[in-house]
Amino acid sequence: MHPDHALMLEDLRRLARPVSGAPVQNDSYGGSGRPYFNISVPHRRAMAKAWLARHRAEGPQAALALVESLFDGASHEEKTLAAILLGYSAPARAAATPADLDRWLGKLNGWAEVDNLCQNVFSAAEMGRDWPAWKALIEALTLSPDINRRRAALVLLTGPTARSDDDGFHDLAFRTIEALKGEKPILITKAVSWLLRAMAARRPDAVAAYLDREADSLPAVAVRETRIKLTTGTKSGKRRGG
Repeated sequence: MHPDHALMLEDLRRLARPVSGAPVQNDSYGGSGRPYFNISVPHRRAMAKAWLARHRAEGPQAALALVESLFDGASHEEKTLAAILLGYSAPARAAATPADLDRWLGKLNGWAEVDNLCQNVFSAAEMGRDWPAWKALIEALTLSPDINRRRAALVLLTGPTARSDDDGFHDLAFRTIEALKGEKPILITKAVSWLLRAMAARRPDAVAAYLDREADSLPAVAVRETRIKLTTGTKSGKRRGG
């Protein structure tokens, strides 16, 4: 265990807010079944920012060493702290590879852990620097027997498709949805909806045509939520500003 990981773990144990024991099992949104200290996300973000501020002069490998150790941790908070650190450290992300992300995904379980690593951590520009490797990773994740990895294939594309007009992201997104649209578990159906709604920001006509053509084969929740997004600009149906 990295020495700073050990110190963070001491803080997590000290600040734990038990719900029905200390720590409790995180089986709601997180769905990981891991020990859970019930530490708020803002507090975890503050811990990550404080560490990075103290180690600003060190190279990216220092942050990646801590990230690696935290992903090996037993608790939900340790693993999500690793992803939060990556999200705040552009040098660490630049030094990380798709192979690193694939290895880290093997240590994660459940919505929250996967989404913390895959949602808006690596940007379109960062993926674009080595798009063949990122594309190959997402294609491999799509075919994985592990549902967490299959969800990751969808979630990894939500940020890039919402923020970039690059055809590479959108073409792969449609292919990934096609490969996974028949799955019934909510980890996949909600991720399909999420990715379609993300794509709607840049490709509304293409997404609308895809829904018209494939509505019967797509998850009903994805069709419903995406059509609401196309019509109102929001998932809820409440128009922005009123």
